[in-house]
Amino acid sequence: MTLHADHSLRIVIDATDLHAGLTGEHPLEQRDAPADSRITLRSFEAGASWTHDGGKLLEVLVVQGRLQLNGEELGPMSYVRLSPGMAVSLQTKEGCVLYLNERTPTEPETDSYALRGDSLDWRQGMVPGLKVTSLHQGLTKHTALVRWAPETRFNPHTHVGGEEILVLEGVFRDEHGSYPAGTWIRSPHLSNHRPFTGPEGATILVKVGHLMVPA
Repeated sequence: MTLHADHSLRIVIDATDLHAGLTGEHPLEQRDAPADSRITLRSFEAGASWTHDGGKLLEVLVVQGRLQLNGEELGPMSYVRLSPGMAVSLQTKEGCVLYLNERTPTEPETDSYALRGDSLDWRQGMVPGLKVTSLHQGLTKHTALVRWAPETRFNPHTHVGGEEILVLEGVFRDEHGSYPAGTWIRSPHLSNHRPFTGPEGATILVKVGHLMVPA
């Protein structure tokens, strides 16, 4: 099965129903071998538990609620990165919404770690009104959380290697539209835009540099 596997296309998916508290799953992307990846936004009910067998690289972002990873409590905006071969047990006592990105890595992956959302290192971004915390830096790829203050405007820019965004809070905007919390946006290699926020501000998960070669 493939879903939104052509990385040369711009994709926008509305998953705001999960953000509003409904249970279920929104598949965002699925690709077969050799890329072999699956990205989902999924809601888990209170008391749910499951196991990751370690067969692939797994990224997890806690969008809402709380997650227990091998017994460690992780709240909203916590980030987990598990390299291939790292099997773990996960559960949620109160329920949660997770961003899950499971794939065969294209770069060497040996580090496994968890970053707690309540102790992230937020730093000044490239323009006033932006705060950024880096989650992972690869050879050509970068994953971060970005907080946008209300009425913040960023410079027009081109996405070398593409860009993936999940809106976590507020409303993110650009010249193409407005994207409330729960929206997933994937923009292809060499696409461009000029993002900004209105009175609500926004917090986003952003991944760049990982879409160099169209499917």
